[in-house]
Amino acid sequence: MARRKQKRTRSTVKLKDVKRNILVERDENGVPHVTGDSWLDVLYGLGYVHSLDRATQFLFSRVVACGTAAESISDKPELLETDRFFRRVGLQLQLEQEVLDLDDHIREQIENYCEGVSDGIRSTRRSLPMWATGFKPQPWDTEAVLLVGKLLSFGGLAISQMQNERLLIELIHAGANEEALKELFAPRLDEVDFELLRQVHMSNQLSDQALDLLTDLPRLAGSNAWAVSPQRSASGHAMLASDPHLEINRLPAIWYEAVLRWGESYVMGATLPGCPLFAVARTEKLSWGVTYMKGDTIDYFVEDCRKTDSGWQYRRGDEWDDFHIRREVIQRKGAEPLEVDYLENDLGTLEGDPNDHGPGYYLTFRWTGSSGGGGDAIGTWLKLVASENAAQAMEISRACPQPTLCFVFADRDGHIGMQGCGRFPKRQREDQGLLPLPAWEPTSHWDGFLSSSLLPRVYDPPEGFLATANEIQNPLNGPLLVTQFLPDYRKRRIDQRLAELPKATLEDMFALQYDLVSLQARELLEVFLPHMSDGELKQRFENWDCRYDINSHEASLFQRLYVEIIMQVYGQEEIMGWRRALYICTRAGYSTMVLAAIDHQLKNKHSAWWRRCDPGVVIRRAVERLDQSHDVPWSERNSFQFVNRFFGSGRVGRMFESKPLPMPGCHATPFQGHVLNAATHEQTFAPSYHFVADMGESYAWTNLPGGPSESPFSRFYRSDVQRWLDGDYKLLDPTDVHPDAGA
Repeated sequence: MARRKQKRTRSTVKLKDVKRNILVERDENGVPHVTGDSWLDVLYGLGYVHSLDRATQFLFSRVVACGTAAESISDKPELLETDRFFRRVGLQLQLEQEVLDLDDHIREQIENYCEGVSDGIRSTRRSLPMWATGFKPQPWDTEAVLLVGKLLSFGGLAISQMQNERLLIELIHAGANEEALKELFAPRLDEVDFELLRQVHMSNQLSDQALDLLTDLPRLAGSNAWAVSPQRSASGHAMLASDPHLEINRLPAIWYEAVLRWGESYVMGATLPGCPLFAVARTEKLSWGVTYMKGDTIDYFVEDCRKTDSGWQYRRGDEWDDFHIRREVIQRKGAEPLEVDYLENDLGTLEGDPNDHGPGYYLTFRWTGSSGGGGDAIGTWLKLVASENAAQAMEISRACPQPTLCFVFADRDGHIGMQGCGRFPKRQREDQGLLPLPAWEPTSHWDGFLSSSLLPRVYDPPEGFLATANEIQNPLNGPLLVTQFLPDYRKRRIDQRLAELPKATLEDMFALQYDLVSLQARELLEVFLPHMSDGELKQRFENWDCRYDINSHEASLFQRLYVEIIMQVYGQEEIMGWRRALYICTRAGYSTMVLAAIDHQLKNKHSAWWRRCDPGVVIRRAVERLDQSHDVPWSERNSFQFVNRFFGSGRVGRMFESKPLPMPGCHATPFQGHVLNAATHEQTFAPSYHFVADMGESYAWTNLPGGPSESPFSRFYRSDVQRWLDGDYKLLDPTDVHPDAGA
């Protein structure tokens, strides 16, 4: 990539009714540059431009999070269903107290941001989705900021742990073989009472339409972040690269780029509309990125429930106590309100209504985020902007209570570091976390929270680089922070490439963010190939570079072979059943945990699974099931369309759809290009933002699948899409003169 100095043009944005002395300009890509006299001024400006470009996104998110979507947007069944779900979760509870608990300095910053948001809302007309639904925007306040932050922590992150745990319970209910599951997840399920779990009354899973709404939340399915020390960089300065992975095919994009400048200071990168936070960014002193640690901060408990004259009760030992009843009234647009009673106790909120099934066993759900900390979480992001160096930033981020993240830092003094964060329950039993335990036994309960000293931490490693990509991060001989089985293919591939680069350049960082090599394919082929008959297919696999390039036929063939082998081994009715096995294979975005456990067993030649059957017979039979229809370019197997987030694929939404586009990569490649068919729409997980920074310079190189504007009629609606597809990067620079990026 050639770079040269040149002037870039910016256009001034006309502002109405602003209360601060700020200047807002857009560069040629539509990215807003906000200049002010102070940090509080530019925070106000950030709120204002969020309202100009993304008001629908965060205003709709607020009503979803507090369970008022059926009242404020539309009385659709799926919105009413999500209202009931979020009322039960209770993200909206205790917000008033959390605001009171805020540090004065943090509260002042949030209030300035909110003032900008509210002034921006008043200065603009309602968007098309607001007008179509009759939505009436309300002013933005500190409670709204904390609520959207909690929505990101729960709806985007903790809920994936919930889905994996429910999947295991559903497999048990469906009759999956007990010993087979224990072997698959050994030793996590060794002490689990399967018979008790089979008797649990499960609440109805959310409908497909409601699940689609939840997947529309900013949900981190995976992420990559790494840093390189000066001795291993060509420039002699520390470098950082970060790319959070989310659903990317719904526009507007989740992230909103912005550049803020006050005095001699600046911050620029990806912000979350509705919150004054920079998730992936840099200042003149520090750069940072994040990945989701996939830490287990939620637990289900089995409650023994009975009905008495006083109401429903739950058991603790041999004693019975009354549930507390929290009554919620859900208003509905054009319909009668719905009253819903939620049963609560010392552990959490009961799932389902025992009046429907009678006495018996039910599940209670508990999340560490229900114990507060939303204000401290937002405060963490604000403090990072003022951090002097990586060491200070690591101390700040370690105290962040939610969500569970791994922060990666690089500073201008040449230091790099990685720090985990999150509030984790102190579980009394080693087998707790992945499946529910009986709530009537005291040893099943949490005993407070773990010390932050147990969180993963790396500072200036001797290798000269560090990386994280959603791999398991558990302390040696310590408690389990991560209870799921997680694949580490992306992490190991990134480490492999960084070790091969004695003097990494910006171009090396760009190439690694778009790397398509699958270590999963490479390692599983080492198991499969010796059992395959000689012939053209075997030779093609032997010569394949294991890259999931859009033109690769071998990628399509391997993916089908992988599915067929899983079906042969695990699809037997006495093990998992073919329907459940196929679901796990074809919706890997929801069942990566199960696939990681399966891969571990398949790669172990001495596993109990291979002892049950002849691997040669299984693999050759799977090969026989491949036919000409599977020998197609990966682009035919893995393609997607951009659709509008608010209108979907309906009659109006089809006006804003893109043509089908090929998606490179898979869930095991650094460029995690994963496409699956969800209930009512196509779902993708891929890099939602690419960010690279060299701390010897003042700028950053970025791209994202979208643009600044949420309006499909704006030229900035998808202004970065082609750049994201092509692997090209634009420049973010707080100064007036900077190098140009040319392919």
